[in-house]
Order: sequence, then C-alpha cells, then structure tokens
Amino acid sequence: MTPPSGTRLARIVGIQTVIQFIVDFAASLIVARLLSPTQIGSFSIAMAAVVVAQTLRSAGVNMFLIAAPELDQQKVRSALGISMIASFGFAALIWVAAPHIAIFYREDAVSDVLRLVSVGYLFAPYQVIAHGLLTRALRLTALMVATVVAVMLGAATSISLALLGWGSLSLAAGSLMFAIVHLIGMIIARPPLFVIRPSLIGWRAIWGFTGWVLGSALLSQLGPRLNELFVGRALGIAPAALLDRAEMLPRMVWSYAAPPVLNILSPLVAHELRTGVDPRASLLLRMRLFGCIFSPLLIGLGTQSAPILIGLYGPQWHASIAPAPWLCVAAAIIGQFVVLNASLTGLGETRALFVLTVTEQASRLLMLCLLSWTRIELVAIGTVGVALVYAIAAARLGRRLGLFSIGELLHSLVPTLAISLAVALAGIAIDHVRGPVPPGHEIGAVLVAAALLAIVWIGAACLFQRPVIAALWELARR
Repeated sequence: MTPPSGTRLARIVGIQTVIQFIVDFAASLIVARLLSPTQIGSFSIAMAAVVVAQTLRSAGVNMFLIAAPELDQQKVRSALGISMIASFGFAALIWVAAPHIAIFYREDAVSDVLRLVSVGYLFAPYQVIAHGLLTRALRLTALMVATVVAVMLGAATSISLALLGWGSLSLAAGSLMFAIVHLIGMIIARPPLFVIRPSLIGWRAIWGFTGWVLGSALLSQLGPRLNELFVGRALGIAPAALLDRAEMLPRMVWSYAAPPVLNILSPLVAHELRTGVDPRASLLLRMRLFGCIFSPLLIGLGTQSAPILIGLYGPQWHASIAPAPWLCVAAAIIGQFVVLNASLTGLGETRALFVLTVTEQASRLLMLCLLSWTRIELVAIGTVGVALVYAIAAARLGRRLGLFSIGELLHSLVPTLAISLAVALAGIAIDHVRGPVPPGHEIGAVLVAAALLAIVWIGAACLFQRPVIAALWELARR
C-alpha cells in the first residue's frame, strides 16, 4: 500500500488542529469565566507539580514505535510492559504524595486534582501503544477522529462540571474523560500489532533508544512548568495563574502547531530513512516554511495581547497583559527549530536532542532563580534570553551534525525575520492608532486587527518568501 503524501498528511492534521483549537479555545473561554483565578491556578499548579510523571509515564515508547527500523509483536509487548511499570508506579506515587504537595502550595484543592489526574495514568500505557502504532503506519485519519471526539467530550465534561460547582476538579475530570475516550477511539481503529499482554523481553534494547527521548521530553515539559512552579512558590497562586494566562497566547499556537509537525515529520523522516531517502536535503526548507508561518503569527498575537486577553477571559485577567508580548517573542524565536527537533527524533539523533534540551532548560532554571522573586513581567522578559540561548545551541548542533552550515541557517532565517518584522511594525501601528479599546468591544478590535495583520503577512510573504503562499495554496487546493 502506497503511504500517504506529505500534503495529504498535512491536510489531515490541519483539519484536526482547526477543530481541536476551536473546541479547546471555546471551552477555555467558558471555563475562565466560570472559575476564579485561584481555582484555575490550583489546577495549573497541580499539573506543573506532576509534569515529570506526565512525561515519564509513557517511558518514551511512543517514539520508539515510530522510529524503530523493524517492529514485531514481541517488541510491542516489551514496550507496553515498560510503559506499564512507569505509568502505574507514578499513579501510586502521585496518589500518596498529593496531600503533601497541597500543603507545600498551601492550597487544599491541589490534592483532589492530583488524585483524580492519577486515575488517568491507568489508561496511559495502552493509549501510548495505540497512538505510536497508528502514527508509524501513517494512519492519521483514524487518530484525527479519535482525538476530535475525545476533545469534544472532555471539553463538555469540564464545562458541565464547572457549572455544577466542581471548581478545579472540573478541569481534571475533563482531562480524564479525554484519556478514556481517546483510548477507546484508537482501539476501535485497530492499530497494527496492537497487544493486550505486556512483556519485558528485550527491554534493554528499547530503553537504549527511549532513554534519550524520554529525557528530552521530560525537560521540554518541565521547562515551561518551571515558570509556574517558581512563581507559585515565590509570589503565590494568583500571580502564577496570571503568568499561566499570559502564556496561553503562545501556548495556543504551539499546542496546536508543534504536535502536528511532530506527528507528520517524525514518522515521515523515519519512513524516508527506511526507504533510502536522505531527509537532510529538505530540512532547511521545512524549517523556513514553518518559521515564516508561525513566527509572524506569534509576533502578531503579542502586539494584540491586551484586547485578546481581556476580550476572551475578562477584566479580572488584566495583570496578565504585560508579560504576554515577551512570551510571544520568546516563542517566535524558537519557531523554526521545532522542525529541527522533530527531524532529530526521526533521524535517530536522540542523544543530540537531549543535549540541546538540557542547554535550554538549564538556562531557564538560572533565569528563574534570578527573577522569579521579582515580578511576572521580568520573568517573561527572561524567557526571551532563554530562547536566544536555545537558538544559538540549536545552530551549533545542526552544524556539528552536518545538517547545515551556519551561513545556510542564517540565510534561511532572513525571510522569517523580515516577515515577522513587518507584522510587528503593523501590529504596533494598529495598537497605537486604535488606542484604548472600550469595554465590550475587544473581540471586534481583535478581528479587525487580525484581518489587517493577515493582509500584511500575505504581502510580506509574497515579497520575501513566495513558496510559503504556494505551499499553502497547494494544501488548500488538494
């Protein structure tokens, strides 16, 4: 059977991304108005406290299933066994530790949230196996259906329980509902080589690959949560919630942009290697196309952060406006390198990816030690410095691995920088001309600004990087 083309895969993931964004976005608007900052902060702190377990519970077997040159049922059983040990062990640990974490953060609701979240860990091993096998087979349509249905039912659960007064638990229950429905949907799709019975035969060979993947994923997940953990402890739950709400703008982009890129690129690169195609030849092109789309989008969001945050979440989140533009700039700097990360995994360069991630998170930790005791605005500015450190480290790594030269990378960055600068200047001008937005008119102001910025982006893309427009047109046409 001929594997789907990259264009078709991108279209499938694009449809899933749009639907998932609309559902999650709408649910976040409703929940933000039903719950207080403290209630939302309790959930955020609880999730930040167990981010290590959230990552380690899969034991990294998902990427092993995608990238392994050869796969049989015995290897899948061993991958399931490793994932079960990790997931069930962390579930028990979180259940026991939940009251102590709540005491540490001086918030009783954190304990109840953690214990409900830990129940979802019981479904995680089979969820990881099913997802990895479907992705390896490039059966992204089945994954799209399972994910969309799960997102809808999870959002409906959170909203319903928030209306009933469940507070922070409503978000945890929605997360649990998503996990259950997602697993059921993937099992119905009958992933190839899916197994029920675990094993540990040959676990060392699997761990040799997954260990580096797991370390990278752990640090990538822990890094952003460090912001909330440090600020929550130093300044309190409410400032942590305000910083989390400011981070919602870049998170809305990366939560829906980065995973689709990983879902497409990692299996595609691994497939190219298995079929004798050198994926390095198209790496810079993929990085440039991705950066020209998403980095300007993040810059545009940053310039319009005030009407977006107030219009979507209400005036009680006004203090989250100041840090938001800096967080968007930091995310835009990292932009193109999401493609590099996905390609490194597909190429099997998991150790190199781990070293890159360590560099980024070490700089983040240093920044938080210096700034988390001050103000959330300064923490946000510090993330820009962290992003610059990451970009420099990624450039050095790519050169060392022979993926590109520094000159080639800088040349590839020029279109993204030019388009992002055009969008930034336009956004600042719109904000200056518009002035303060009257209460109740924020959404209208955002829509007008979005239309104007889209026109600027199209013009800049046609001038500096016309292949971006051609690629998007080809994707829409097909």
